[in-house]
Amino acid sequence: MNNPSLVYANSKGEIFDHPELNMSVHSAGYDMLPYENELIELPKMSRLYYMPHTQAMGFDANKSQYVALPDSYAVSVFLPPAYLRTYLPSYKRTKPEIMPLYAYTAVGWNNGHFVVPAIKVDDDSHWNPALYDYTDKFKQQVDVYLKRYPKNRLYKQLAHCALNYHCTAAKNVFYPRWECPLPASPACNARCVGCISLQESECCPSPQTRMSFAPTPEEIAEVACNHARDAEKPIISFGQGCEGDPVMVADNIAIAVKLIRKEFPELTINFNSNCSLPDKVAKVIDAGVDSIRVSLNSVVESTYNAYYRPTTYKFADVCKSISIANEARCYVALNLLTMPGVNDRRSEVEALVKFLSKYNVGLIQTRNLNIDIALLEDALKLPVDEVLGIKNMLKAIKLEHKNIKFGYFNRTKDNFYR
Repeated sequence: MNNPSLVYANSKGEIFDHPELNMSVHSAGYDMLPYENELIELPKMSRLYYMPHTQAMGFDANKSQYVALPDSYAVSVFLPPAYLRTYLPSYKRTKPEIMPLYAYTAVGWNNGHFVVPAIKVDDDSHWNPALYDYTDKFKQQVDVYLKRYPKNRLYKQLAHCALNYHCTAAKNVFYPRWECPLPASPACNARCVGCISLQESECCPSPQTRMSFAPTPEEIAEVACNHARDAEKPIISFGQGCEGDPVMVADNIAIAVKLIRKEFPELTINFNSNCSLPDKVAKVIDAGVDSIRVSLNSVVESTYNAYYRPTTYKFADVCKSISIANEARCYVALNLLTMPGVNDRRSEVEALVKFLSKYNVGLIQTRNLNIDIALLEDALKLPVDEVLGIKNMLKAIKLEHKNIKFGYFNRTKDNFYR
């Protein structure tokens, strides 16, 4: 592979490859040339978009320096599910405005195709965007459910997410198949810097509107039981991007889980949460939840607090919830919100390796964090540290914990230990 060419956009949104400048990538405040083994061909169903208020940065081999390309915009890629980015785009800001809450990934051009610094961390056979209908025709399938269950507000919420946000999990409800999301909470006890459902200011508007109600246990159970009855390989999951955190309505959820368990004792029930209230986590586990997925950006308390900005709990409470799950033999996964230059710092990696020695975690879901890196760095204010790289981060974890699994999606309980 030759050095890939810089990809940039003009003011019309047209994308070009530069005849002289090479692709550069960014991490931890530095621009660099990517190695050949760090790049893959652009996955199908990826989305390319230009980055506002930027100039594309590339490497000028003749001058041996990184240069900003005048009258250009940097181009980024939004990767499809199952892919983890390893580097950010290189660019020069032309205005200080914070960019929208997307997961920005570098992109270049080589031998007739786009290339990106990314790795595939999970099987996408159920989540490939090509398997979903994004046209107006899908509304016909949604309308069938809305007419059949006109009083169930949760179906209306899921219809909104499926049709307006094109949430693939919400679309599953109306096919019906695979994982069924069950948003349940309008409230949260954290103020995440990159929250995608509610922002306190207009610096980076949330890409979707948070649900405004808490469905009843009966509404939740109706959706879940219908899905369990009709869907192929069903799994239901509390905790979605259109809500706060389900731990805030754990009492409701516990009642709903008991109702579901009466009809479907073998159904996989997953609880995605910040797991900040140990007593509430214990309650949903006792009710019959099979697995918890703990959302965090770091196991270093200062880094966690700087991003999550908890209001009614401490990081120790999250750890206690994991201990409770371990004691109850409830499967534990981490939803690790991953950012190049942050999670792959040596201190962060060493802390995570130590954390995994203390708690029984079966799966780490490495999810691309949707945020402008400038906003994140301003919030975290991390000291200088050695950056290992995302691939080396995963290798270091696997070296010490051979049984740990990496992935992107929730699993049915027959696949917990696959």
